[in-house]
Amino acid sequence: MLIRFGVQNFRSFEGDALFSMIPGRAQQHADHILRPAQVDFELLPMALLYGANASGKSNLVRAMAFARNLIVNGTRPKQTLDVQPFRLCKNPDAVPSRFEFEFIAAGQAYAYGFVLDQHRIQEEWLYLIQREKEVEEVIFERKTDKEGVIKATFSEKRLGDVEEQFLQFVARGTRPNQLLFSELIENNVVALDGVDRWFRHVLTIVFPDSRFAGVEIGVHADHEFAQALAQFLHGLHTGIDEVRLKDVDIDSLGFPSNLLAELKLELGQELKGNNGESASAYVVLEAPQKQRYMFRRVADNGIAGYSLATVRHVSDQEIVFELSEESDGTQRLLDLFPVLHASENKVFVIDELERSLHPNLVRQFIQVFLNSAGDNQLIVTTHESTLLDLSLLRRDEIWFVEKSPKGASILYSLEEFKIRHDLDIRKGYLQGRFGAIPVFNSALLSELREE
Repeated sequence: MLIRFGVQNFRSFEGDALFSMIPGRAQQHADHILRPAQVDFELLPMALLYGANASGKSNLVRAMAFARNLIVNGTRPKQTLDVQPFRLCKNPDAVPSRFEFEFIAAGQAYAYGFVLDQHRIQEEWLYLIQREKEVEEVIFERKTDKEGVIKATFSEKRLGDVEEQFLQFVARGTRPNQLLFSELIENNVVALDGVDRWFRHVLTIVFPDSRFAGVEIGVHADHEFAQALAQFLHGLHTGIDEVRLKDVDIDSLGFPSNLLAELKLELGQELKGNNGESASAYVVLEAPQKQRYMFRRVADNGIAGYSLATVRHVSDQEIVFELSEESDGTQRLLDLFPVLHASENKVFVIDELERSLHPNLVRQFIQVFLNSAGDNQLIVTTHESTLLDLSLLRRDEIWFVEKSPKGASILYSLEEFKIRHDLDIRKGYLQGRFGAIPVFNSALLSELREE
């Protein structure tokens, strides 16, 4: 579960921006508060971010995605880190960028973060958070000087009694542009596996134009998932009665030979992950016309291909449609369904939740999630003002992003405002009471109309 996320000097964020899932003083909707086992934290299941176009909402999501990608995928030798600092200042590269996650993984609370510029990881740290003692216990810290020399300190006790000599050997072999955490994972420091799994499998980020591969995988691997998905779509009056996978002849898809070779490599049985598991059980690729294909390993290192299809029952007949034939709204519902069906602890971050969806569907989606969240969390950016309702959400579950006169994004919560519990916050927001709305130049618009 996510506790907090902080970012500094990234895209439209100049100073420190801190996003928190810790409840504030609000008393309403006490049933929304989650109490994860084994840790002394209360957390929220939901957060909605509002703001005008180009205010920086999506940049908060991009900051999480940038940091996650660096953690999960690492870097190549001599690769620049491609961090995008705040540019509306005299010297954008003079100040490094900073990212930090606080989260719960494997029954422990951690703080992991790093400071970087285009060429090196200047600082990096992993702490164990012990809230009851109000302390952070160092697991490791790393600093890289301008010559690329790394100095690191470790807690052998928290790293499974791995010898200091070996840990320092790994640190010395870490490139200036590579995270020490990634190197420790590569070198089988298993005490960090829970943290690694959190970034790889718990933190799930979905952008407006990206597709969520969990749908195809769920339909293939879980009959209950497929049934629940069909019931979900049918209940929303899409006309869909069934969702299934169709066999696809890979040779007929016209994929370049080098892509097929990469696909076989990624699915290859000989590749092993850190825990002895196969490198990848499934791969999902998107083709033109919004058609997607799922591939998996079969016997003798072969590959089987599938495409997702929807079925409507008409007069005792099955009418099968390709996914690309469905509306954008139906495809969006398919992408969002795994959020409602996740059985394990997940943190979903979705940019532009309401894209292609009717406002009533968006509200119903939020209500269903809140009623069945378990230990899952959902963080979304949205313009859908009908969700600004204190009968649905707590004050501390509503966030705003606004641009300063300098052009920097400022992040703040509705919890910072003193408001009555019965206030129509939707009306207040649209009237500008909380900021984070578009400001129109009426004179300029009049001139444009006259022209």
